[in-house]
Amino acid sequence: MRIGLVILFLASIAGAIVFIFWNEEMKYALPTPVPHDYKSVAVGTPIDRPRFELPNTSMYLHFYNPDCPCSRFNAQHIRQLIRSHGDSVAAYVVVPTADDIEAAKKEFGEALAFRVDINGALSGACGVYSTPQAVVIDSDGKLYYRGNYNRARYCTASATNYAELALLSMMNGASPPVFDLLATQSYGCSLPQSANSVFTFTNQ
Repeated sequence: MRIGLVILFLASIAGAIVFIFWNEEMKYALPTPVPHDYKSVAVGTPIDRPRFELPNTSMYLHFYNPDCPCSRFNAQHIRQLIRSHGDSVAAYVVVPTADDIEAAKKEFGEALAFRVDINGALSGACGVYSTPQAVVIDSDGKLYYRGNYNRARYCTASATNYAELALLSMMNGASPPVFDLLATQSYGCSLPQSANSVFTFTNQ
């Protein structure tokens, strides 16, 4: 009886460890499920900047969700990216709700511009359905890049810094780069999306 209880106890602990490991790590190593109503947005598609009150300039959007464990993996890389290129392109951190702004400020700093994307209006326009994701829009208002930051979770592989490579390519006036599936296959946390949702923004 006692041995049976010990085995049951150890099995419970092992099950809890497996659950935590899956919930915090492994499931984010798999592609994010594509929403049933997802509408693909091709590179070169015009983005309705006036609708979202975005400037008529090239820009970089970081789709961020503080509740997503994946957000901690590349936060340092994103801060460096904004510091390095923020003077060349307009940079925005896009969060799902206004309640997420404070967490985003703590992560990226008070000086950045933040956008609140209610029900995924902006993410839907850009074809984003997971976070963290990067979007680069050129000066003509066309989607230049949408995808992952790096093939490595912590953005340690400089050769596959996809978002930064796309930014540099755009700033050099080149055509949108063609990356492998590791750049464009979405990983991370699912993001709500609705093509007809209302968009609001804030610079608080």
